[in-house]
Amino acid sequence: MSNFTQGGVFAAGNFTMRGAEHFPDPFCDMASTVMPEDPRDILLWCEFIFSKMGIYREAMRRIVSYFITDLEINSDDASRDEKDKFKDFLENTIDYRSVLNYVATDYACYGNSFTSLVVPFRRYLSCPQCYSEYPLKKVYNSPEFGFAWRDFDFHAKCPNSECGYQGAWHHVDRRSSEEADIHIKRWSPHEMEILYDSLTMEMSYIWKIPEDYRQDIRRGKLFHLERANWEVIQAVKNNKVLQFDPDVIYHMKDEALAGIRNKGWGISKVLSNFGQAWYVQVLHRYNEAIALDYVIPFRVIMPAAKSGAADPAAQDPVLGANMGNFVSRVNRMLALRRRDPARWNVIPFPLEYRALGGDANQLAPKDLLDQGIDHLLNAAGIPADMYKGTLTMSAAPPALRLFESYWAPLTHNMNGFIANMVETIAKALNWEPVQARLMKVTHADDMNRQAAKLQLMMGRQISQTTGLKSVGMDFEDEQKKMLEEEKFVADETQKMQEEMQDEQAMQQAMQGAGAGGAPPGAGGAPPGGDPNAAAAGGGGAPPPTGAAPGGGATGGGTGPNTPVTPQELMSKAEQIAGQMQALPDSQRQSEMIALKKTDPTLHALVKSRMEDQKQDAQLQGGQQVLAQQYGKQGAAAPLPVPTGLMLRRPRVRPVDV
Repeated sequence: MSNFTQGGVFAAGNFTMRGAEHFPDPFCDMASTVMPEDPRDILLWCEFIFSKMGIYREAMRRIVSYFITDLEINSDDASRDEKDKFKDFLENTIDYRSVLNYVATDYACYGNSFTSLVVPFRRYLSCPQCYSEYPLKKVYNSPEFGFAWRDFDFHAKCPNSECGYQGAWHHVDRRSSEEADIHIKRWSPHEMEILYDSLTMEMSYIWKIPEDYRQDIRRGKLFHLERANWEVIQAVKNNKVLQFDPDVIYHMKDEALAGIRNKGWGISKVLSNFGQAWYVQVLHRYNEAIALDYVIPFRVIMPAAKSGAADPAAQDPVLGANMGNFVSRVNRMLALRRRDPARWNVIPFPLEYRALGGDANQLAPKDLLDQGIDHLLNAAGIPADMYKGTLTMSAAPPALRLFESYWAPLTHNMNGFIANMVETIAKALNWEPVQARLMKVTHADDMNRQAAKLQLMMGRQISQTTGLKSVGMDFEDEQKKMLEEEKFVADETQKMQEEMQDEQAMQQAMQGAGAGGAPPGAGGAPPGGDPNAAAAGGGGAPPPTGAAPGGGATGGGTGPNTPVTPQELMSKAEQIAGQMQALPDSQRQSEMIALKKTDPTLHALVKSRMEDQKQDAQLQGGQQVLAQQYGKQGAAAPLPVPTGLMLRRPRVRPVDV
């Protein structure tokens, strides 16, 4: 990149057209007179315009953010665990989104971006006589070593009493094994030089070490001596530059036309739109001048002219008034008003007030400024409607696809950067290499396309990964969530079954204790006798119960004083509850009302049992729905239906007979 004006691209003012001698050259504008030509000046101008023009900078950052999507990691050899390890490292340790944002912003500003992966190391010093090793920081800070940095060598005294060596020590650099220490280095384009071969287009990169960094190395500052590569220290010692090995630097660049002798450098869009940026800045400058001079009006107070005088000269207040007294009185009045704006002011002569200026709204070139900004953004490949947020839904899909095609070189460079970074990380950490790239931008996909993908997925014509990705879901994550939900349902079902079994066992124990613990004289059975017979007041079968009033579907009923055992009462309630479930709602309500009038206890048990049956049915239906939803080969086993009224123990109590 020696002189970008070669080839006639930016020197059109040097050419003339036939028949145009009588008119000024339209390409010889004010912007052309200040356009930079030196390569270093071009980088400085691009940096200055990008930093000063906030609209252009933020528009470019929005473009960069638009194309930074999730990572897609593929590999034929790496396992799923290795892919997940790589993805976690890139997302959480490296934070690839932030790194890509910074790298692509450098690319948008300078037209070039130089990056490399830095793997830190730990520096130790070794005694050349006894080979004892100590960390550099310890040798530097411990007085017993007597550390000194002389002639770009580490000088120290060995603390080993048997050795006692004093002189230059060897440095031992060991690579850090901590993954979190790896980071991405962005190199300043102002410090880079490119060796470029015009025939093969091969390049080699050189770092011009900054002078302030050279001074820190020469002075032997511990912070820099611990981290500077030995090649850098030797380059500083010999006052040389540092040439990188191949594949160390990844260079993103905005390619120029073939006729421009850029010598391996990219051409920033800032330079291509330099004239338009100059025009917008001119409008900003004069808009600022208008704001300073015309926003606040210039207020003037003067003596009012006298009206009705015969002589016109007598109407002039200057001829008949003491102007010195007038000015002093007006100034004092204004000063007093600043102290007390609510005071009354009295002055012995009439006044006239005028406001000059204040017409900035009419003078400001706001329409020209908006037009200039729109032209600048459109020329840089940034749709003004997209930047302003006025892009309509009807025009969004085709406009976004055209926009994405225009910025294809940006996505290609970012994918190349990610691939280079992943390859370097795999070598540095001895991991299985993988292929990583950014997922395709899906902002332009409409609802019809998403619905079509989902239908193809249901018809097994495309994979579930592709179908779910269209709606922003991940197949692997969804499968894991479904398995977790199934496990949760199974655990909760097992827990409920265990609780029901414990409840049933407790209820049976309570009933057995109530039946066998009746006092003598109340019909208790002798040891070894029939408990049912004892509960009925003697041996033999229980007496028959009478029919319920109305002769409804409830069958036989029990009166308040009819002897009955708890087991018979529960059995009768179970039978009546089953008959009630088969009746229509109106008839069921009338039968329940009649039962409540004749036998409130049986009515309460029947009502409770009907509610239990309803809950059991709902629970069994839920199991069938789960089985159908997850496609199992047969539904899960239904929950055991408790006999009697086991689910509602507080509403069951022994009945006196």
